[in-house]
Order: sequence, then structure tokens, then C-alpha cells
Amino acid sequence: MNTNSDRVTLTLFYVGSFVVYYLVTMLITLFPNYGILRNDGLLVPVLCLFEFAVIYPLYRFYCQRRTDIPLGFLRSGQTLLFIGALFILMAAQTQYLQPEGWLVAQTQQGRSSMLILLLTAVLLAPVFEEVLFRGFLLQGFLLWAPNSRFACMLLTSLLFALMHTQYVHWETVVALTLFSLLLCYARLRSNSLALPVFLHTLNNLIAILPAWYFA
Repeated sequence: MNTNSDRVTLTLFYVGSFVVYYLVTMLITLFPNYGILRNDGLLVPVLCLFEFAVIYPLYRFYCQRRTDIPLGFLRSGQTLLFIGALFILMAAQTQYLQPEGWLVAQTQQGRSSMLILLLTAVLLAPVFEEVLFRGFLLQGFLLWAPNSRFACMLLTSLLFALMHTQYVHWETVVALTLFSLLLCYARLRSNSLALPVFLHTLNNLIAILPAWYFA
């Protein structure tokens, strides 16, 4: 960016996108069928659908005007290295993670509800979350602190973890923060969103597929 006014304009767009995302999260609680969605295990899938419908068009709008957050493509060697890092992280998490009540309740709704959750968590959530967090927010922090990459990654990751309010155990918050740090690093190393989106998709698939299978 050449001027502070340019940086301010971009920052307002990034922050505005985050505010819209947060408002969608809050406004869904006003739905007349909110209680039914929650009891039927459909709240998270519906929330993912609305958030994707809001964030992805903003990303398309952004890409028509700028090229600094490209979708890009996967490089085989780099992708394999990050898959290995993800597997190590997931294996370590099995040693301390506690069962989360919302996911346990979700499995009790049956295979159909779990299948809907699986599809939205694999096809939609990785896209809009990577666009928002590893795309807009990380880029916004880097605009103002380009020489403090780890601090920018950490701030992004803490926001990512704290916005997952369905999780209640501090161990899960730590796991989400570490997971986001890996995704931030993948974004910066690949200079695109394709790698973090792929890793996020793989993570969600591995995490939810067994729960759906045994539901």
C-alpha cells in the first residue's frame, strides 16, 4: 500500500467483513425456529450456510479489485509437508482434548443430522473461515505490522478460537489456536488460500467423519 488512506480503506473492509460475520452469528438466534434448529442438530449447518452466503461474495468482490489474497493452487511437495504437520498436531491433541457437549449432542440426533453437519463443515466452513481469518483479518494485521508476522498470526488465531463459541473446554481453545497458527503459516508460505482451505477441509473431515459413521 502506498498511503495510509489506502491502508485505512482496506482495514475498514476487513473489519467490516468480520462485523458482518459476527452479526450473522448473533442474528440467527432471533430466528423463530432457533430452538427447533438447535434441538434437531441443524443450528451449526444453517449458520455455516448463512455465513458462507455472506463472506464468499465479499471475497469475490475483493478479488475483482485486488490480487493480494488469491485462491491460488496446491503444490504437491508443500502440501505433503503441511499434511504431515497437521497429522502430528491432531495426534498430539488426542492426548488432552475433552469431549465437547455440542458435538456429543449432535451425534445423538442420528446419521442424517451428522451427515448435514459433515457436508457443511467440509464444503462450506473451510472456505468462508479461511477467507475471513487467514484472508481478510491476517492481511489486515499485516498491513499495519508487516515485520511482526508471528504477532499477526497469533492475533488472528486467538480471534479464530474465541469465535468458536460452541466449544467450552480451554483445551479446545488451545487446540484451535494452534490449528489456526498452522493455517496462517500455510497461507503465508503458499501465498494463497488454497493450502489452508485444503488443510481445514481435511481436518474437519477427519474430525467429523468417524462421529457420523458411528452415529
